[in-house]
Amino acid sequence: MSWTAERMLPASPELRALAARLHTPELIVYPVRHHSPACAWQLQRLLAALPRPPSAILVEGPRRFTPLIEALTHPEARLPLAIYAWAVERPGAGGEPRRHAAYYPFCEHSPEWVALRAARTLGVPARFIDLDFGEQCLSERAAADDDAPAVTTPAPARATTPDAVSLLDEHHYRRSATLRALGERLGCRDHEELWEHLFEVPATTRTLTEHLAALDTWCRLARLDSREETLRTDGTLAREAEMAWHIRSALAERSADAGPVLAVVGGFHAVVLPELVAGATARPQLDSRVFSEEDCALIRYDSERLDRLNGYAAGMPAPAWQLRLWQGLQQRARAGHGEIADLGAKVRDEAALLLLFEIAATLRERHRLHLPLPSLQAAHTQLRRLHRLRGRAAAAHTDLLDAVQSCFVQGEIDGAGAPVLAEARRACCGREAGRVPPGTARPPLLQDVLNRARRQRLKLDEDEPRRAVLDLYRRPEHRVSSRLLHGLMLLGVPFAQRTAGPDFVHGRGLERLQEHWEYRYSAATEAALVEASVYGPTLPLAVAARFNEQIERSREARETLDARSAVARLAQACVLGLHEQVPRLGGLLREAIHADTAFESLAAAAGHLGLLAAAREPLEARNLDDLPGLLQAAYSRALYLGQAPLALSDDGSGALQALARLRELLASETGQALDASLFTALLTALHREHPQPLLRGAAAGLLHADGQLDADALAVSLHGHLDGLLAPREAVAFLRGLLHSAREVAWQQPAVLETLDSLLGGWDMPTFLAALPELRLAFATMTPRETERIARAVAGRHEVADLGPLLQRGTSPEQVQRQLAASHSLATLLAADGLGAWLSD
Repeated sequence: MSWTAERMLPASPELRALAARLHTPELIVYPVRHHSPACAWQLQRLLAALPRPPSAILVEGPRRFTPLIEALTHPEARLPLAIYAWAVERPGAGGEPRRHAAYYPFCEHSPEWVALRAARTLGVPARFIDLDFGEQCLSERAAADDDAPAVTTPAPARATTPDAVSLLDEHHYRRSATLRALGERLGCRDHEELWEHLFEVPATTRTLTEHLAALDTWCRLARLDSREETLRTDGTLAREAEMAWHIRSALAERSADAGPVLAVVGGFHAVVLPELVAGATARPQLDSRVFSEEDCALIRYDSERLDRLNGYAAGMPAPAWQLRLWQGLQQRARAGHGEIADLGAKVRDEAALLLLFEIAATLRERHRLHLPLPSLQAAHTQLRRLHRLRGRAAAAHTDLLDAVQSCFVQGEIDGAGAPVLAEARRACCGREAGRVPPGTARPPLLQDVLNRARRQRLKLDEDEPRRAVLDLYRRPEHRVSSRLLHGLMLLGVPFAQRTAGPDFVHGRGLERLQEHWEYRYSAATEAALVEASVYGPTLPLAVAARFNEQIERSREARETLDARSAVARLAQACVLGLHEQVPRLGGLLREAIHADTAFESLAAAAGHLGLLAAAREPLEARNLDDLPGLLQAAYSRALYLGQAPLALSDDGSGALQALARLRELLASETGQALDASLFTALLTALHREHPQPLLRGAAAGLLHADGQLDADALAVSLHGHLDGLLAPREAVAFLRGLLHSAREVAWQQPAVLETLDSLLGGWDMPTFLAALPELRLAFATMTPRETERIARAVAGRHEVADLGPLLQRGTSPEQVQRQLAASHSLATLLAADGLGAWLSD
């Protein structure tokens, strides 16, 4: 027997009885798969075939969504759109409030949206009938609490952060062992390909009765694979009880001569709802007073977020492919082109051919991959052969991708094939973006951000990249813009990215006066702002709540906060404009300073505090009254820890940076209040006693720069290290530390240069080669101009006028090392054979 779509399973008496219960004169329970064009197509046929319009149209979804139906089905609305729901619990004693968020997307071929639009056209009342989102959050907690009522909700239906998930998750189908076995029997790679094979491809060739029989079978098979205890604990039973109660209410309101009540719900629920409605199942009772805030809003959405391949739990793969098929069917059906049964195959073939041409054009423009016309023809032929081989009447999404892979990829799949497949998937996903109709109420946070952005003259009307340059030191209004953009970044809103300028949080580039930003307002920006509404109705409140949440999470995770991180957190609060947080963060910083045992961390913290003090004006942080005390505490503890060699890192590289930070601090205006003699004492001890030559050299350079070590003494110290008993690598480490902290001595102090030149000139080739990597590191921080100054000074000592090109771009350091070693080996061999004179010239 050929296992094609028409031979899926025989229709049993039980399934025929179920189909009869789903479709009665009083009640029609229409099963759907969310966003399925096949289900939407057959729903249109059902509505057109009814002798009387439905008395009411009920749709799966939280009850609170009902007032948004008007905007969702407005003629000026452009899909995809989504309803975003959030709930904030009242905080417990001393804790942060728990936040929950989820979304419910719609596209043109979502059966739920087709039903709601039909209700608007027919003038029929419509409403959502599921548990409210907050109730679903409560019921999930009840499932984990033995003392709470046994009412639950699906785990994927909510999140405690703005990383919200879907309220239309279809995990029951994915987990069904029977459907998985059926897919393997039919040669389908996953349940998505199985669904398209059995339902989407043959959608127009089936009658409504045949479609419902096949869908009932699909849902019943998935239901049989689910244990009742699982359905109770994942909230399915509670939600179905709520939907059954609303259906009974609609039936009670229906007049005897009215049309049927139409309930459009997920197929997994539909197969049991007639029985629950008849059995008068009790409605779940949940107390939502634990929430201080609960609301929902209609937001823009886009096809990228709708794509299952990008992680959307209830999405369909390839939204652009599905949309092309849906729109093609609608256009041909309205125009009356051909028999309905033949439309599906024609539309699919045309859509596939157009996508092949678009993919080829994109590859040519973006990747300079020119595909000749025969390759396109071969791909189209391959597409047709594949769907016929797989028992399909027309092409599926997987057939299209397989044809692209077979005919467009020239080389390895993971190499040359990667951009081809990426562009193919991108074309199948699309770039459709929705638009909320004019006059739709916006969540307070979204409206607040839009108002603030427009006051700062940020351009939001065009979906094009923009640039902003903010003068933080001289323009107070630019500081407001900076806080706005940094706040949106903290909330995870995809809007702006800082490309250059001072980094106050990490203490880098503070000599720069301007921040450079790139920004673009898009559907994703708007959606993320609505999602962030769980944190507060205005941007300052939302940013403060998110900032506090991060602190609370660190505390709950028992993360140890070192002094460096504590200063960065204080600086971040100032950057965000959270100046009221400064006293609390100052207390946390003081605790971190006393608890930190790392010299490098405390030196970095002291240096950062000095920079923060100098940056009070651009940060408008005028209430940092405790800053001098914190700076003194960090400085003193850093010097105390620096006296113990074991407190420094193994290779000393971190300590080099720490010593440089302390020197910069003391040289600044802020550091004038600190006792510099303590730092000098530390440097003297390091120079004389520390076991690592790297740090001894760094301390010597800093002492020389401070006038505490003259040039002759510095030359003696250098001579002692390079011509002593140390191994060449360790000896040169002293030079590396010296040049790191006082690089100018290499060309400003003749005594140092003379000592270095004479010592290196006295090394034999093996010694030089052993020390070469460390020598390279010692001079790596020099600029090209500084390197040239040193080279010319050395050349002058040897009366060499022309050095030739000093920069060799085509040769790597490793190649130079190998070439020198090979030359030395060759010279040794020639000398052993008495041929050394050959090289004397």
